[in-house]
Amino acid sequence: MTSPAQIADELRDQWDLLRTRLEDTADTVLDEPSSLPGWSVRDLVAHLGLSLDLISRCELVAQDPEPLTFAGYLAACAEDAERISDRVLDYSAGLGRDVFDAVDEVADRALERLDELVAAGPKAMVRTSRGVISTADFLLTRLLELVVHTYDLAPVLVDPVPVDTGARHLVAEALVQIVADRAGYRLIVDDEEAWILAASGRIGWDEAVARGAVRPEYLSDGVPDLGANLPLL
Repeated sequence: MTSPAQIADELRDQWDLLRTRLEDTADTVLDEPSSLPGWSVRDLVAHLGLSLDLISRCELVAQDPEPLTFAGYLAACAEDAERISDRVLDYSAGLGRDVFDAVDEVADRALERLDELVAAGPKAMVRTSRGVISTADFLLTRLLELVVHTYDLAPVLVDPVPVDTGARHLVAEALVQIVADRAGYRLIVDDEEAWILAASGRIGWDEAVARGAVRPEYLSDGVPDLGANLPLL
């Protein structure tokens, strides 16, 4: 199991990489549509701030015999997608042209909180708006948000897409484990970017197969059709 400390390090690296690249982005792109229907680039950046802010808001708690899993947390978010979108759009509208300053402030506070969460130990748990979850799994959900939405921001960023190698690997492996747990397929990820995009619904399964996203653990099993199982988010 990946430790909270390792995930925290990747969170910092991924945010620093994305934020540095956003520095090169003209403010004029903020009003352009993002790759997410109904959201502008500003809305997407604001969403990243709200996502990181959950790190500051979570509460360390005693052990829970039945905590949320990584997959369970993602499923809860998916069920609440409409309310999340409404909140993002309201928050973004209130920020106006100050979106980068606001998100920087939120991100700084969240990244500072990581030290406290890591110090609580590898078995620590936190209470979130979704329920109690291990610190490691919770931080992994925040890393997934950063990685997936960095790909969403790619059309307005200078190539290459600023996704940290270590962050991409952790997210890809976490998503393929969900498939193993839910459907019983043991898969190996060969193209982490293609797999993350497919698992998050950014590309279709046929395209993922064409890109060689995953292969079976045993070649004789063949690549399963995951079309009905995706997206995972």
